[in-house]
Amino acid sequence: MLARSSQFVACALLAVRTAFAIPTIEIKGSKFFTSDGDQFYIKGVAYQPGMLTNLNGLTNGDQCKIDAKLIGELGANVVRVYSVDPTLNHDACMNAFAENGIYVIVDMSTPTYSINRVNPKWTLDLRNAFAQVIDGFQGYDNVLGFFAGNEIINDQSTTSAAPFAKAVVADMKAYRDLMQYRKIPIGYSSADATVRLQVQDYFDCGNESIAVDFFGFNNYAWCGDSSMDESGYTTLYDDADGYDIPIFLSETGCSLNLTGGRPFTDQVAMLGREMNDRYSGNIIYEWSEEGNGYGLVSYTASAATGTPSIMGDYKRLQSQWATLSPTGIKASAYDPTLTRRDCPASTSSSWIVRKDASLPTLGTSGFTAPTGPRSTTSGGVLTGSLAGGDAVQTTGSQSGSAIPGNSNASSKTPVGAIAGGVLGGLVGLALILGAILYFLRRKREQRAAYAGVEQGGPNGAPPGKLAMNPDEEKDRQNGYYGPRYHEMSGNGTTQELDPARGHVAAMPAPEMASRGEGRPELAEEGQGHYPAASLQSDFHAVGTSRGAGSAPGAEPSPYVQAQRRTELDWLESEEARLRQRREVLMRQDGGGGS
Repeated sequence: MLARSSQFVACALLAVRTAFAIPTIEIKGSKFFTSDGDQFYIKGVAYQPGMLTNLNGLTNGDQCKIDAKLIGELGANVVRVYSVDPTLNHDACMNAFAENGIYVIVDMSTPTYSINRVNPKWTLDLRNAFAQVIDGFQGYDNVLGFFAGNEIINDQSTTSAAPFAKAVVADMKAYRDLMQYRKIPIGYSSADATVRLQVQDYFDCGNESIAVDFFGFNNYAWCGDSSMDESGYTTLYDDADGYDIPIFLSETGCSLNLTGGRPFTDQVAMLGREMNDRYSGNIIYEWSEEGNGYGLVSYTASAATGTPSIMGDYKRLQSQWATLSPTGIKASAYDPTLTRRDCPASTSSSWIVRKDASLPTLGTSGFTAPTGPRSTTSGGVLTGSLAGGDAVQTTGSQSGSAIPGNSNASSKTPVGAIAGGVLGGLVGLALILGAILYFLRRKREQRAAYAGVEQGGPNGAPPGKLAMNPDEEKDRQNGYYGPRYHEMSGNGTTQELDPARGHVAAMPAPEMASRGEGRPELAEEGQGHYPAASLQSDFHAVGTSRGAGSAPGAEPSPYVQAQRRTELDWLESEEARLRQRREVLMRQDGGGGS
């Protein structure tokens, strides 16, 4: 009996384990290192299959197993995931990537929760939503880092959003340390706009508690068989001179007017001796073909499931990466003497944020820290932050770095930490079982409620009328009818779904706005930030240089453009649904029936 119980506990612990057979990634100076002390270079792929319809990445475990194997065979070691739902389970996907030696960079913002560049605000709702993402992914050893924002600042007029974007960094680092999580790096992904160099300096300036741990920017300047000088990569290399944190391209892979596909000759420069002493790699846009010519593979199913077809770009990128394996320097031999950048000076023509401007941080008020030190084992067991003990509101200490040569590194795992890991696993199992029982009970209650509707219960409809379910009845009593989604809250407004704009500022719905007002995507040419015609055009960003002139503004990245196309389609479907619902309600009120 005892043996069977032991087997059950072992299986239960295995079920709640996350990725464990992979060293963690940490930062020393301007470089990434594995916890084994080897320098780490990013060979990444933007991974959000079916991004036009799938906003909850890393939830289909079976599909992740198929894709992770192919991504590993491609030669990639990192995927960037733009949108996740932290309340869902990601174990199967994260383990699939870990088993193939692949790390994950997660964007904390989503189409619903992100900083609005036009009317920037940093609210408790946003803070709590971002903290949930950290909660949901901090237990995976193959999480390389989090992006606190993507292309929020793209010209002089939107630099006013910079303090809000940096407040995200400060508050999320404070939350991470309060909860005694692994010191997972938190960075920012910038547009390659005319103000990119100021953005690069701004997110690096200040003390460690408010500055980013790494900086990425989206650049599509190297097209076809270009060169260091022609593409502007020589300038990019100069711009990174003396930069004290890791810097890399968070999106790249120009496909502009390339009839024979992308040759990816830029990889020889980025991962070769010309740039790899200052840059830590790049992320290729993108894994799945979404109708914009950037895909490495294509799926026959609209849901992007099943085994995809390998495209020519996949093979060409695979060939390039097969010859590029930079080793860099060992952490123990690396002794950086770098300093942080100064905050950019305020100017009316390019950067309107004062050097001494304070950040609108919210702090960690309302969060509960664990009472004792969190387990530092690398077993990857998901441990709850509130398991056992009395809660306190004071900031907890952070465990030491695992990088060799770091004086804070621990030489062995204490027995108490192992016991804590086992206890955490049991607590995690209990939480999972409790959640299953809760949802089963809710399911039974919903069935019973709907059964009452069908049988003419309290919410049943009179003859010839449309029945309401219990949730609709509550909405009717409250004087509101509409989809129960955050982005449709408010009267006569629609919320931006662009991950670079977010939910903070409600804007007039297109059907209620006059020409040239409301969403700038629907404005007349020259009146909005992004004319509708630009959504159909190829994207090509011009590289910037310190002191050199460039285009007056930056077009959004292909990912942002795809999100806007999704929003337009969604708005059209919502308009049709609302018209149909209005007709039904009018008939029920006597407009078309008795």
